[in-house]
Amino acid sequence: MITLMLALTVVIDPGHGGSNTGAPGRRPGTYEKQVTLSVARMLKARLQESGATVVMTRDRDEYLTLRERSRRANGHASTCFVSLHGNASPDHSRRGVETYVLSREVTEVEARRARVQSSEPAGAAGLLAELALIEAHRASVSLAQAVHGRLYEARGGARQVKQATYDVLSGQTAPAILVEIGFLDHPLEGVELLEPAVQAEVAENIAAGVLEFAGYQRPGLAQLQIP
Repeated sequence: MITLMLALTVVIDPGHGGSNTGAPGRRPGTYEKQVTLSVARMLKARLQESGATVVMTRDRDEYLTLRERSRRANGHASTCFVSLHGNASPDHSRRGVETYVLSREVTEVEARRARVQSSEPAGAAGLLAELALIEAHRASVSLAQAVHGRLYEARGGARQVKQATYDVLSGQTAPAILVEIGFLDHPLEGVELLEPAVQAEVAENIAAGVLEFAGYQRPGLAQLQIP
């Protein structure tokens, strides 16, 4: 286990909360909001063990608007943003993890908007704002690949990182991903995801992917062996 202090700040966003329960779990009275918060707490502990600074958009059962999630996330000079969710399917037959980045098309629209809204839209400030968002998207793909590679080996699911227009990823200034940790309505996986040992396995693999990404971002740390 790595315990070296990394210059790493991670924002963890446990999806849903409060009146926004998310998908129901396989056991009566269990919901996505509870699973995401439980995994988020385990992920936080694992990252902190490695010396990372961790910020949670919520650390209790509360409802947050997307605007508030973004405000809390962007209020920190974070290295990356990880939003946790649980999946569901109409026929309850799908299982496995999925990892998403904001679609390239949305990123390009936001980048152009950032340039226009700059105090000097035709000058260097506007161009830098645009390039920063494009670079954040590129880094988001690297983060997603690192995290998804670990999760896919452990839990199965989609083979490739996906792109989507998820609002929670829109407006993030740091590399940002959304992780669907599994299908809560699947007859087998849905029950597994309520078990602390499985939640810990998910958290461990997400943490390993984030730390791998941190090494990618900092070539001097790339040689570190991450379990």
